[in-house]
Amino acid sequence: MTNYTPDLVTEAGTTAATLRSGTASADAVTAGSLLLLQNTGAGAHNVDITINATYHGLSPGSAATPGKRRVAITAGQWLPVRVPAEFGDANGLCALTIDGTASEVKFFVLGA
Repeated sequence: MTNYTPDLVTEAGTTAATLRSGTASADAVTAGSLLLLQNTGAGAHNVDITINATYHGLSPGSAATPGKRRVAITAGQWLPVRVPAEFGDANGLCALTIDGTASEVKFFVLGA
């Protein structure tokens, strides 16, 4: 598992952003960051962001993905996704899991 810290967004635009390649092994991103996802494949993908918080002792999410926020990204699509700060674990991280051929999903992790 790789922990991806966000690339800083500055007024001067002096920090280069690093394009990441998705994996199915639950890499982690910093809670509070902005993801810019790109699906380079021919089919749709599901990107699951782990929600580490609970509400009245229950994990938020849907019946299909308890404890996760699922984002569907279609072929060729670019999709910005905010990872809420309250999703973070004790280290401020959220696991990110991509289905199928995960390497088809490329993304930037931006600090905003």
